[in-house]
Amino acid sequence: MKCLSLPRGLFLSFYLIGFLHAEEQAATAVSNQIQQLAVQFDRNGDHQLDAKERQAARTYLTQHPPSGAVIPSGRTGPTAPPATALESFKAGEKISTSGIPLFPNQPLYDPGTLRTLLLEFEDPDWEKELTEFARTDISVPARLTLDGQISSGVRVHFHTQAATPTTATGYKRALDLTLDATVAGQPFNGQRQLKLLDAGTDPTLLRAALYAQVAREYLPAPRTNFVRVGINGENWGIYVSVQPLDEVFIKENFGTTGGSWWSVSSRGNLAYLGDKSEAYRACYHLQSPEDSAAWSALAEFCKILNQTPPSELEAALASRLDLNSALKFLALENVMINQDGYGSSTGGYGLYLAAGGRFHLIPQEAEASFRLVELSEYAHRSRRSESAAKPKGPESGKAAPNANDPGKASSDPVPPGYNSKDFPRASATDLGMLLSYSFINKADSDFTGKITRDEWLTFARSWFLVMDEDLVGKLTRDQFITKFHALLAPASVADGRTKQTFGRDDPARIIGQDIFKVMDGNEDGQLTSQEVIDTFGRWFAAWSNPKSAILTQPALQKGFTTLFSRSVFQADQTFIAKRDATIIGEDSPGGGLNRGDGETKAGILRFGLGGRKRDVRTLVTFSEELDPLAGMDDPTKPLLARLLLVHSLRARYLEYVRDITENWLNWSKLGPLAKRYHEFISAEVSKETHKATSYAHFVQELDQDTTAGSRDGDAAPSLKNFIDERHDYLMKDDRVTGLTDGW
Repeated sequence: MKCLSLPRGLFLSFYLIGFLHAEEQAATAVSNQIQQLAVQFDRNGDHQLDAKERQAARTYLTQHPPSGAVIPSGRTGPTAPPATALESFKAGEKISTSGIPLFPNQPLYDPGTLRTLLLEFEDPDWEKELTEFARTDISVPARLTLDGQISSGVRVHFHTQAATPTTATGYKRALDLTLDATVAGQPFNGQRQLKLLDAGTDPTLLRAALYAQVAREYLPAPRTNFVRVGINGENWGIYVSVQPLDEVFIKENFGTTGGSWWSVSSRGNLAYLGDKSEAYRACYHLQSPEDSAAWSALAEFCKILNQTPPSELEAALASRLDLNSALKFLALENVMINQDGYGSSTGGYGLYLAAGGRFHLIPQEAEASFRLVELSEYAHRSRRSESAAKPKGPESGKAAPNANDPGKASSDPVPPGYNSKDFPRASATDLGMLLSYSFINKADSDFTGKITRDEWLTFARSWFLVMDEDLVGKLTRDQFITKFHALLAPASVADGRTKQTFGRDDPARIIGQDIFKVMDGNEDGQLTSQEVIDTFGRWFAAWSNPKSAILTQPALQKGFTTLFSRSVFQADQTFIAKRDATIIGEDSPGGGLNRGDGETKAGILRFGLGGRKRDVRTLVTFSEELDPLAGMDDPTKPLLARLLLVHSLRARYLEYVRDITENWLNWSKLGPLAKRYHEFISAEVSKETHKATSYAHFVQELDQDTTAGSRDGDAAPSLKNFIDERHDYLMKDDRVTGLTDGW
């Protein structure tokens, strides 16, 4: 058994991994181009790669890996699963076409329909093959069974970002499915593509769906719903199905299939890169048929946006950009803090050029919405560099946070504005409750959520074997407590990425002592396998339902609460990760943004691209305080910055911010929808074995109600907390309420 999941602040380590990975994405985005290999290895010219041709391509890739596929040299140690995976994955329940509900008459994106998609790959190493091809144009063939309809010509591809080195084998990753890749006329409900998100950084699985729901009230946005996915006869859990940007979407929202559309990845920020299409292709991926005129229109639009004087900009853009829609798009991203959208380092957006010549921005992924994660990087410099640096006092005020700008490199151990009085911070940790979730999850071999006596005792035997890794047949008190420390410490704590303390308390020792005392019936200071099994048997008899002979998580939690002398602990957390990284700048070739004072404002640390290695510390905090005009002075976001320079456009943008905040950003409006979604998928999520976050987090992060005093910036808020606090923050801003125009 692996480490147990921990709540709120402790699972911040998961976000740390996710957003440090975002830095990798930004660093490797200099070569976003997908490696074109399909034509090269299509030896028989049938426009598809058979098993032999794919194997030749895989062999080639071992010698010529795609850009970004190699673990950055700045990272040390083995790559691990996300820190909140803590419950190691296990094989999912068996799943087949037998008994699966069919919904042939329901719309594909009906939010009240939970379809099951069954994929069958030829080879058992399908996951490795998908990973190897993720940064290429090669997909892997599979057979899809959906609503009783079997499609043999389906091609499957991992999202490019779903195959990163920090994603461990065995955990869900986002999937792109092409339904009619080899056999014409196989679309499902008119849809030729399916886009399935794993929600790996969203324990609730709800953020993308909630964002899209609100966005559709203001502009064309994708429909979403939930699907269950089976792969080679095994349940891989719930995915978020997001309507792709294709001719079906264009027809549905614009009444035509004409025009051109792009899926825009990170760094596709509408900066002017010159007049040649080659400069744009790395980040702007044309999904419609090739059209040189469309590329020319894109370059011209970017030129006008970036080079027109502010006084002339609105008139110049009127015929080339749907200004109202663009302002609503940007307001939505700010209000709901979508860190997967325009200008982000992890996500992207859609761009549609209508037949009339005007561009429209289309929301795409929004898994990282409804929360603000701030990263600050601090590099410990040599004494020589420190002595050369100019002395600087604390920064005044709070800068508008930016997911693309984690902060400047500094020699300070903590960021400006923090001191020992308010840092680290505290959050309550109910280890007894989470221990019950862990035990139930591990013991539930048939995925019913209800534990029989046989399942419980089988788990007891395996639990002892995990503790007794040396197979001596006995555990001393100290050995037991030492093993318990490993079970209660998340991977991020164990490997030093984060630090967490409980003041003078030692929860593992306290709980471990309680369990050991109960199990050591003969009081000889040692535990045998039989003593553990007997104890589990007594627990089952005392805590299970006497009528059904079933043990559930609430009953186990209640039992632990009475058993332990104490299970709720106040955890202090620093969340400063120390690691060896390479900073571009100063004396490194290619340089960064050298400030001329011995300090490099790197913005994002660029790993493995040359430069000095330094001892880097990363501070991660959560906040709802994103300024409503954040980004207006950010040169990496020219669309936002340039539009907000125009007084009339800025006023219109703030009106949209207020409208979205007043009408949608409150739990009384979004809460019922979120709870309905949550209840709809809860039973299936509880069975998942391949997700990156625990079921406890799925429950907690929906609507845990923590007050401002008990939850501070370094503890992740629930959806409920964020929505209410974000609403209050924005409505206290005079620019949003209209008391001042902000000029």
